Amino acid sequence: MPAYTIVTTSATQGSDAAEVNTLTDDFGDQSEAIGYSRRMAEEMVGMAHQLTLDFDYSNVGLYDGDLLEEDLDPTHAAFVGIWILDEEGAAFVPADDFRESMAEEAN
Repeated sequence: MPAYTIVTTSATQGSDAAEVNTLTDDFGDQSEAIGYSRRMAEEMVGMAHQLTLDFDYSNVGLYDGDLLEEDLDPTHAAFVGIWILDEEGAAFVPADDFRESMAEEAN
């Protein structure tokens, strides 16, 4: 079974700090890893609603491989995609689309 690394980043409005958690697990395939990370993202949105927290920036990133010992960000070659969280819920952005939007913002 292939390993995937999931990185959750969560910050609430008015906070200068973000909580980052990383886990690695084996999944049957990439589709299963995306589904699992989606459920994590939806749980984070649900908890924010229960606690009446407004997101500043929160996301769930998915990476191909067991990468617990590496510094991970969307420029990493193993980046698969990211769940962007807001008050409306979670939306998945594949790696190519995310990098393209980062390049557009830089210009």
